[in-house]
Amino acid sequence: MGVGKGSSRPPRLVRLSYASKKRKAPKVALVGKGVTFDTGGISIKPAAGMEAMTSDMAGAAAVVATVVLAAKLGVAADVTATVPMAENMPSSTAQRPGDVLTQYGGTTVEVINTDAEGRLILADAIVRACEDKPDYLIDTATLTGAQMVALGTRTPGVMGTEEFRDRVAALSQEVGGERLADAATAVHARGSRVARR
Repeated sequence: MGVGKGSSRPPRLVRLSYASKKRKAPKVALVGKGVTFDTGGISIKPAAGMEAMTSDMAGAAAVVATVVLAAKLGVAADVTATVPMAENMPSSTAQRPGDVLTQYGGTTVEVINTDAEGRLILADAIVRACEDKPDYLIDTATLTGAQMVALGTRTPGVMGTEEFRDRVAALSQEVGGERLADAATAVHARGSRVARR
């Protein structure tokens, strides 16, 4: 709730589900970052490029579209998207650096930089999604500039088991033709260049 405090549009947690007709179908939880506009809040971003900050909801759009597609295709899995949505705006009611928030589930966190809003809304959504006891949890989000420094603009950051990472890389190649199967090698090579800067 803290991220959306500065906006005239209150935050929301949206849930969209598809139930398979298969008995004992695996349960897949999708979580997608839905920051509908990100100014950075009180820790405001530079003006240059801010018009693109409507795209900070791309993770949310991806998981909602995935549930719709799962329903159209009739996949043999129960798929639920949990989508935290908020606008990160500066105002007299906005969260401030130094504020302590109580997350969904009771964990408290201190806000140091209000432009680190994604992890706050994703944490709430992940805790809520896990209450359904899914077999799989997939989180999709636009992330920080640090990821672009480490991986570039065309390589996604994938965290999970090696099997999951390799499967995502293979699917990425099929869909976009990107050379991602060697993502771990690329990250290592980029990491060594970044470390020398």
